[in-house]
Amino acid sequence: MMLRNLKFALNSAWQSFWRNLAVSLAAVLSITLILILGGVNLLVGHAFSQVLDGFKDKVSEMSVNVADDTPLQTVYAFRDQLAADPRVAGVTFVTKAEALQQFQNDPNNAALAQQIDGNPLDAKLVVRVKNLSDVSAIDALARQWPGVDPINPTNYQGDFVNRMLQLSQWLGYAGIGLMAILVVVSVVIVMNTIRTAVYHRRKEIEVMKLVGATEWFVRGPFVIEGVMTGLIAAAIALSVLVISYPPAVSRFSADISFIPLSYDPTFISSLARDLLLGGGLLGAVGSYIGVRRFVRL
Repeated sequence: MMLRNLKFALNSAWQSFWRNLAVSLAAVLSITLILILGGVNLLVGHAFSQVLDGFKDKVSEMSVNVADDTPLQTVYAFRDQLAADPRVAGVTFVTKAEALQQFQNDPNNAALAQQIDGNPLDAKLVVRVKNLSDVSAIDALARQWPGVDPINPTNYQGDFVNRMLQLSQWLGYAGIGLMAILVVVSVVIVMNTIRTAVYHRRKEIEVMKLVGATEWFVRGPFVIEGVMTGLIAAAIALSVLVISYPPAVSRFSADISFIPLSYDPTFISSLARDLLLGGGLLGAVGSYIGVRRFVRL
């Protein structure tokens, strides 16, 4: 009985989709555009996440410059103190000779390295902090250490870190707000589509109600039709985004080369899951609300 009812619901949903093809295609097109916007929002959010993660990796690692007259025993004691701090992921001591070697090996410093006489660089403690929000506290702790270079104590960039944290937070809020608007618009579109389908099948529904059809026997085909509409729209939107994603990243990376943006093929599976699941859920919710509103049992 259950399989028979399911088969009836699937057939009815498919017939209703083709019977109201113009309305169905309009709904598919509208939801496709909305899902494309939602997908672009996810891709942009992922891209900014990549960029921010790259900057976070750099900013979460700070250098504590050591004064030349600081005894090694004092340096090692402070290194062990930092390593024991729960906010610190790791500490590495770099001597003056190692710091000069690293500077000379950097291709960006090739011209300047030839002009250096002696070794003007400080020894340093390279500290990697677990959370970006704790970098300022570790910086304050390092500046109070007696062995720090008083002229150039650390390379901490407080304003840049704060702006990056605020940007990450505001991007998250903007993404949530946009997705909420798109969800509401999609649900309303599906509701209106189902309303049209109900109107065209109003006589058939009256007959089913008179012969004692159950609630889900009447409403099931409409819900399935809504899910079908959402999945078709999601499949089209996904195809457009998958085709457009690589060239868009290549073009953007070429135009703005200083931003570390790259194509991430692993994100495609996550995007496909989100769009297909989102399209199906939007269709289900919109059709269920619509059929409850316009089909009173």
